[in-house]
Amino acid sequence: MQIHLVFVGKTVFPDVETGIERYVSRLNHYLPTRIHYVKAEKIPPRGMESAVLEKECERILKLIGGKSNQLIVWDRTGKHLDSLEFARVLERLSNGGTGAVWMIIGGPLGISRELRDRANLVLALSEMTFPHDLARLIVAEQLYRAFTIIRGEPYHK
Repeated sequence: MQIHLVFVGKTVFPDVETGIERYVSRLNHYLPTRIHYVKAEKIPPRGMESAVLEKECERILKLIGGKSNQLIVWDRTGKHLDSLEFARVLERLSNGGTGAVWMIIGGPLGISRELRDRANLVLALSEMTFPHDLARLIVAEQLYRAFTIIRGEPYHK
């Protein structure tokens, strides 16, 4: 199985980018993991948010094309899982022969309804709101944690 992390826009904070890269490097010991960046639109005037989300959605769908075996979208409206439940989801996908998992983290405006509707699973990080840069780091860390849980390694306590 391969993991593809799709981020809308570049990561702004260098220290956060370093943390993401560190977890992705660790993940690559378990399975191929790649980060894809999709161009973000400028924040529009009020009332124009849906047009921006549609453009970003088009870019994401063009990137993943028909390659998406499993599409997981991270969105505040998603399902809450603890780390053990998340590990079980990934283990089922891996054991079920899933070739690739595409995980989408939107930009400042979030994710379009179309992407949420197409997703096999919509997950939320928390009831709290996080900057999208920090959300990327949390997802990368939770992916690494999940695979240490799956392998029975001592990282997760």
